[in-house]
Amino acid sequence: MRRWLSAVRSAGDAVAERPALWLPGALAWVATIGWLALVFGVATPPTVAELTFLGARIVGSGMWPWNLVAFAAAAAIVVVLAFVLVAAGEAALLRGRRASPADVARIAAIGLVCALPAMVAVAATVAGFAAIARGEFNAPVPGPGPLVRTALRLAPLLIIVVVAAAAGAALQAAAVRRAVAGRGVARALREAPGALAASGPAALLQAAALLLARIAYLAVATIMVRVLWAPIAVRLESEGIGLAGMLLLVGFVAIWLCLVLGGGALHAWGSASWTRVVGVPVGRRSGAEGQMETHSHP
Repeated sequence: MRRWLSAVRSAGDAVAERPALWLPGALAWVATIGWLALVFGVATPPTVAELTFLGARIVGSGMWPWNLVAFAAAAAIVVVLAFVLVAAGEAALLRGRRASPADVARIAAIGLVCALPAMVAVAATVAGFAAIARGEFNAPVPGPGPLVRTALRLAPLLIIVVVAAAAGAALQAAAVRRAVAGRGVARALREAPGALAASGPAALLQAAALLLARIAYLAVATIMVRVLWAPIAVRLESEGIGLAGMLLLVGFVAIWLCLVLGGGALHAWGSASWTRVVGVPVGRRSGAEGQMETHSHP
Protein backbone atom coordinates (compact mmCIF):
# COMPACT_ATOMS: atom_id res chain seq x y z
CA MET A 1 0.00 0.00 0.00
CA ARG A 2 2.78 2.42 0.95
CA ARG A 3 4.66 1.67 -2.27
CA TRP A 4 1.59 2.35 -4.38
CA LEU A 5 0.78 5.59 -2.55
CA SER A 6 4.33 6.78 -3.06
CA ALA A 7 4.15 5.89 -6.76
CA VAL A 8 0.89 7.71 -7.44
CA ARG A 9 1.94 10.74 -5.40
CA SER A 10 5.25 11.14 -7.22
CA ALA A 11 3.53 10.53 -10.57
CA GLY A 12 0.98 13.23 -9.76
CA ASP A 13 3.73 15.71 -8.90
CA ALA A 14 5.60 14.91 -12.12
CA VAL A 15 2.54 15.29 -14.35
CA ALA A 16 1.42 18.49 -12.60
CA GLU A 17 4.85 20.03 -13.23
CA ARG A 18 4.83 19.12 -16.94
CA PRO A 19 1.59 20.24 -18.64
CA ALA A 20 3.10 19.28 -22.01
CA LEU A 21 2.34 15.67 -21.06
CA TRP A 22 -1.38 16.45 -21.00
CA LEU A 23 -1.57 16.78 -24.81
CA PRO A 24 -0.47 13.21 -25.70
CA GLY A 25 -2.50 12.05 -22.74
CA ALA A 26 -5.53 13.87 -24.16
CA LEU A 27 -5.07 12.07 -27.48
CA ALA A 28 -5.09 8.71 -25.72
CA TRP A 29 -8.01 9.76 -23.50
CA VAL A 30 -10.24 10.82 -26.40
CA ALA A 31 -9.40 7.71 -28.42
CA THR A 32 -10.34 5.39 -25.55
CA ILE A 33 -13.36 6.55 -23.56
CA GLY A 34 -13.17 10.35 -23.62
CA TRP A 35 -15.40 10.60 -26.70
CA LEU A 36 -18.25 9.00 -24.74
CA ALA A 37 -18.67 12.17 -22.67
CA LEU A 38 -19.42 14.20 -25.79
CA VAL A 39 -21.76 11.57 -27.26
CA PHE A 40 -23.72 11.01 -24.05
CA GLY A 41 -23.74 14.71 -23.23
CA VAL A 42 -24.90 16.05 -26.60
CA ALA A 43 -26.79 13.25 -28.36
CA THR A 44 -30.43 12.61 -27.56
CA PRO A 45 -30.90 8.99 -26.46
CA PRO A 46 -33.16 7.00 -28.79
CA THR A 47 -36.56 5.95 -27.59
CA VAL A 48 -37.65 2.34 -27.23
CA ALA A 49 -39.84 2.73 -30.33
CA GLU A 50 -36.90 4.05 -32.37
CA LEU A 51 -34.68 1.20 -31.24
CA THR A 52 -37.38 -1.34 -32.06
CA PHE A 53 -37.85 0.16 -35.53
CA LEU A 54 -34.09 0.25 -36.14
CA GLY A 55 -33.68 -3.38 -35.15
CA ALA A 56 -36.58 -4.41 -37.38
CA ARG A 57 -35.08 -2.50 -40.33
CA ILE A 58 -31.68 -4.12 -39.87
CA VAL A 59 -32.98 -7.69 -39.56
CA GLY A 60 -35.70 -7.25 -42.18
CA SER A 61 -33.43 -5.65 -44.76
CA GLY A 62 -32.77 -7.52 -47.98
CA MET A 63 -29.05 -7.08 -47.29
CA TRP A 64 -29.21 -9.11 -44.07
CA PRO A 65 -26.75 -10.41 -42.82
CA TRP A 66 -24.31 -8.51 -45.08
CA ASN A 67 -25.32 -5.19 -43.55
CA LEU A 68 -24.23 -6.58 -40.19
CA VAL A 69 -20.95 -7.78 -41.71
CA ALA A 70 -20.33 -4.32 -43.22
CA PHE A 71 -21.03 -2.67 -39.87
CA ALA A 72 -18.66 -5.08 -38.11
CA ALA A 73 -15.92 -4.37 -40.68
CA ALA A 74 -16.33 -0.60 -40.25
CA ALA A 75 -16.27 -1.00 -36.47
CA ALA A 76 -13.06 -3.05 -36.72
CA ILE A 77 -11.38 -0.32 -38.78
CA VAL A 78 -12.39 2.32 -36.23
CA VAL A 79 -11.10 0.16 -33.36
CA VAL A 80 -7.73 -0.37 -35.03
CA LEU A 81 -7.44 3.38 -35.71
CA ALA A 82 -8.26 4.07 -32.06
CA PHE A 83 -5.50 1.68 -30.95
CA VAL A 84 -3.01 3.47 -33.21
CA LEU A 85 -3.98 6.87 -31.79
CA VAL A 86 -3.70 5.60 -28.22
CA ALA A 87 -0.32 4.06 -29.05
CA ALA A 88 0.87 7.38 -30.49
CA GLY A 89 -0.12 9.18 -27.31
CA GLU A 90 1.48 6.53 -25.09
CA ALA A 91 4.68 6.55 -27.15
CA ALA A 92 4.90 10.32 -26.73
CA LEU A 93 4.43 9.95 -22.98
CA LEU A 94 7.06 7.23 -22.62
CA ARG A 95 9.62 8.23 -25.24
CA GLY A 96 9.04 11.95 -25.68
CA ARG A 97 10.52 13.38 -28.86
CA ARG A 98 12.35 10.13 -29.48
CA ALA A 99 9.10 8.29 -30.13
CA SER A 100 9.22 6.60 -33.52
CA PRO A 101 6.69 4.88 -35.78
CA ALA A 102 8.24 1.57 -34.66
CA ASP A 103 7.42 2.45 -31.03
CA VAL A 104 3.85 3.26 -32.02
CA ALA A 105 3.54 0.00 -33.95
CA ARG A 106 4.86 -2.06 -31.02
CA ILE A 107 2.58 -0.35 -28.52
CA ALA A 108 -0.45 -0.72 -30.80
CA ALA A 109 0.31 -4.43 -31.34
CA ILE A 110 0.64 -5.01 -27.60
CA GLY A 111 -2.60 -3.12 -26.99
CA LEU A 112 -4.49 -5.22 -29.51
CA VAL A 113 -3.20 -8.48 -28.02
CA CYS A 114 -3.99 -7.43 -24.45
CA ALA A 115 -7.46 -6.24 -25.50
CA LEU A 116 -8.43 -9.54 -27.13
CA PRO A 117 -10.16 -10.96 -24.00
CA ALA A 118 -12.18 -7.76 -23.61
CA MET A 119 -13.06 -7.82 -27.32
CA VAL A 120 -14.27 -11.41 -27.04
CA ALA A 121 -16.34 -10.43 -24.00
CA VAL A 122 -17.81 -7.46 -25.93
CA ALA A 123 -18.66 -9.72 -28.87
CA ALA A 124 -20.37 -12.16 -26.51
CA THR A 125 -22.30 -9.26 -24.95
CA VAL A 126 -23.43 -8.01 -28.36
CA ALA A 127 -24.50 -11.53 -29.35
CA GLY A 128 -26.36 -11.87 -26.06
CA PHE A 129 -28.05 -8.52 -26.63
CA ALA A 130 -29.17 -9.59 -30.10
CA ALA A 131 -30.58 -12.82 -28.69
CA ILE A 132 -32.32 -11.26 -25.69
CA ALA A 133 -33.45 -7.86 -26.98
CA ARG A 134 -36.00 -9.17 -29.49
CA GLY A 135 -37.96 -10.98 -26.78
CA GLU A 136 -37.65 -8.17 -24.25
CA PHE A 137 -38.73 -5.44 -26.69
CA ASN A 138 -41.76 -7.47 -27.79
CA ALA A 139 -42.81 -8.59 -24.33
CA PRO A 140 -45.60 -6.46 -22.79
CA VAL A 141 -44.19 -6.72 -19.27
CA PRO A 142 -45.00 -3.97 -16.73
CA GLY A 143 -42.22 -2.39 -14.73
CA PRO A 144 -38.76 -1.49 -16.04
CA GLY A 145 -38.39 -0.83 -19.74
CA PRO A 146 -36.94 -3.35 -22.19
CA LEU A 147 -33.52 -1.68 -22.17
CA VAL A 148 -33.30 -1.97 -18.39
CA ARG A 149 -34.45 -5.57 -18.42
CA THR A 150 -31.98 -6.44 -21.16
CA ALA A 151 -29.12 -4.72 -19.31
CA LEU A 152 -29.97 -6.59 -16.11
CA ARG A 153 -29.90 -9.92 -17.93
CA LEU A 154 -26.58 -9.00 -19.52
CA ALA A 155 -25.07 -7.72 -16.23
CA PRO A 156 -22.73 -10.73 -15.75
CA LEU A 157 -21.32 -10.27 -19.25
CA LEU A 158 -20.92 -6.53 -18.69
CA ILE A 159 -18.97 -7.20 -15.50
CA ILE A 160 -16.74 -9.61 -17.41
CA VAL A 161 -16.11 -6.91 -20.02
CA VAL A 162 -15.01 -4.41 -17.35
CA VAL A 163 -12.78 -6.92 -15.54
CA ALA A 164 -11.22 -8.11 -18.81
CA ALA A 165 -10.58 -4.52 -19.89
CA ALA A 166 -8.93 -3.63 -16.56
CA ALA A 167 -6.77 -6.78 -16.58
CA GLY A 168 -5.79 -6.20 -20.20
CA ALA A 169 -4.85 -2.59 -19.42
CA ALA A 170 -2.61 -3.78 -16.58
CA LEU A 171 -0.87 -6.33 -18.81
CA GLN A 172 -0.50 -3.72 -21.53
CA ALA A 173 1.08 -1.25 -19.10
CA ALA A 174 3.72 -3.77 -18.03
CA ALA A 175 4.38 -5.05 -21.55
CA VAL A 176 4.60 -1.60 -23.16
CA ARG A 177 7.26 -0.46 -20.71
CA ARG A 178 9.36 -3.48 -21.60
CA ALA A 179 8.82 -2.90 -25.30
CA VAL A 180 10.04 0.72 -25.18
CA ALA A 181 13.07 -0.49 -23.19
CA GLY A 182 14.17 -2.62 -26.13
CA ARG A 183 12.25 -5.88 -25.78
CA GLY A 184 10.42 -7.38 -28.71
CA VAL A 185 6.63 -7.55 -28.64
CA ALA A 186 6.53 -11.29 -27.88
CA ARG A 187 9.14 -11.06 -25.14
CA ALA A 188 7.49 -8.00 -23.60
CA LEU A 189 4.17 -9.85 -23.46
CA ARG A 190 5.84 -12.88 -21.86
CA GLU A 191 7.50 -10.74 -19.19
CA ALA A 192 4.41 -8.66 -18.39
CA PRO A 193 2.65 -11.17 -16.04
CA GLY A 194 5.89 -11.64 -14.08
CA ALA A 195 6.34 -7.89 -13.76
CA LEU A 196 2.82 -7.51 -12.40
CA ALA A 197 3.30 -10.40 -9.99
CA ALA A 198 6.59 -8.88 -8.78
CA SER A 199 4.79 -5.60 -8.11
CA GLY A 200 2.44 -7.38 -5.71
CA PRO A 201 -0.62 -5.56 -4.34
CA ALA A 202 0.58 -2.27 -5.83
CA ALA A 203 -0.30 -3.45 -9.34
CA LEU A 204 -3.79 -4.54 -8.24
CA LEU A 205 -4.38 -1.24 -6.44
CA GLN A 206 -3.16 0.70 -9.45
CA ALA A 207 -5.45 -1.16 -11.86
CA ALA A 208 -8.49 -0.70 -9.61
CA ALA A 209 -7.77 2.93 -8.76
CA LEU A 210 -7.17 3.91 -12.38
CA LEU A 211 -10.37 2.16 -13.50
CA LEU A 212 -12.43 3.95 -10.85
CA ALA A 213 -10.76 7.29 -11.56
CA ARG A 214 -11.50 7.04 -15.28
CA ILE A 215 -15.12 6.06 -14.70
CA ALA A 216 -15.59 8.88 -12.17
CA TYR A 217 -14.01 11.51 -14.44
CA LEU A 218 -16.03 10.28 -17.41
CA ALA A 219 -19.22 10.60 -15.37
CA VAL A 220 -18.33 14.13 -14.23
CA ALA A 221 -17.39 15.21 -17.75
CA THR A 222 -20.61 13.75 -19.16
CA ILE A 223 -22.74 15.56 -16.60
CA MET A 224 -20.94 18.86 -17.26
CA VAL A 225 -21.33 18.51 -21.03
CA ARG A 226 -25.00 17.62 -20.63
CA VAL A 227 -25.68 20.60 -18.37
CA LEU A 228 -23.82 23.01 -20.65
CA TRP A 229 -25.38 21.71 -23.85
CA ALA A 230 -29.02 21.70 -22.70
CA PRO A 231 -29.61 25.52 -22.91
CA ILE A 232 -27.56 25.73 -26.11
CA ALA A 233 -29.70 23.06 -27.76
CA VAL A 234 -32.88 24.88 -26.75
CA ARG A 235 -31.61 28.18 -28.15
CA LEU A 236 -30.41 26.61 -31.40
CA GLU A 237 -33.72 24.83 -31.84
CA SER A 238 -35.78 27.95 -31.28
CA GLU A 239 -33.61 30.70 -32.79
CA GLY A 240 -31.16 28.90 -35.06
CA ILE A 241 -27.46 29.74 -35.25
CA GLY A 242 -27.14 33.46 -34.66
CA LEU A 243 -24.42 35.54 -33.09
CA ALA A 244 -25.45 34.52 -29.57
CA GLY A 245 -25.62 30.88 -30.61
CA MET A 246 -22.16 31.06 -32.13
CA LEU A 247 -20.72 32.59 -28.96
CA LEU A 248 -22.36 29.87 -26.88
CA LEU A 249 -20.94 27.19 -29.18
CA VAL A 250 -17.45 28.69 -28.92
CA GLY A 251 -17.71 28.68 -25.13
CA PHE A 252 -19.00 25.12 -25.17
CA VAL A 253 -16.09 23.94 -27.35
CA ALA A 254 -13.60 25.74 -25.09
CA ILE A 255 -14.98 24.03 -21.99
CA TRP A 256 -15.03 20.69 -23.79
CA LEU A 257 -11.35 21.11 -24.70
CA CYS A 258 -10.58 21.87 -21.05
CA LEU A 259 -12.34 18.65 -20.06
CA VAL A 260 -10.29 16.78 -22.67
CA LEU A 261 -7.08 18.24 -21.23
CA GLY A 262 -8.23 17.14 -17.79
CA GLY A 263 -8.69 13.63 -19.16
CA GLY A 264 -5.24 13.89 -20.70
CA ALA A 265 -3.74 14.80 -17.33
CA LEU A 266 -5.52 11.81 -15.81
CA HIS A 267 -4.17 9.49 -18.51
CA ALA A 268 -0.65 10.89 -18.13
CA TRP A 269 -0.86 10.38 -14.37
CA GLY A 270 -1.98 6.78 -14.91
CA SER A 271 0.89 6.17 -17.33
CA ALA A 272 3.48 7.67 -14.98
CA SER A 273 2.04 5.71 -12.05
CA TRP A 274 2.29 2.45 -13.97
CA THR A 275 5.93 3.23 -14.76
CA ARG A 276 6.68 3.55 -11.07
CA VAL A 277 4.61 0.51 -10.06
CA VAL A 278 5.87 -2.05 -12.57
CA GLY A 279 9.30 -0.54 -13.12
CA VAL A 280 11.23 -0.27 -16.38
CA PRO A 281 13.97 -2.76 -17.24
CA VAL A 282 17.38 -1.58 -18.31
CA GLY A 283 17.24 -0.43 -21.91
CA ARG A 284 16.21 2.62 -23.88
CA ARG A 285 14.83 4.62 -20.99
CA SER A 286 14.60 8.10 -22.34
CA GLY A 287 12.20 10.74 -23.48
CA ALA A 288 9.31 11.89 -21.34
CA GLU A 289 9.53 8.80 -19.15
CA GLY A 290 13.05 9.52 -18.01
CA GLN A 291 12.27 13.18 -17.47
CA MET A 292 9.28 12.31 -15.31
CA GLU A 293 11.45 9.99 -13.24
CA THR A 294 13.91 12.79 -12.45
CA HIS A 295 11.19 14.80 -10.72
CA SER A 296 10.65 12.15 -8.06
CA HIS A 297 14.06 10.45 -8.04
CA PRO A 298 16.75 13.14 -8.14
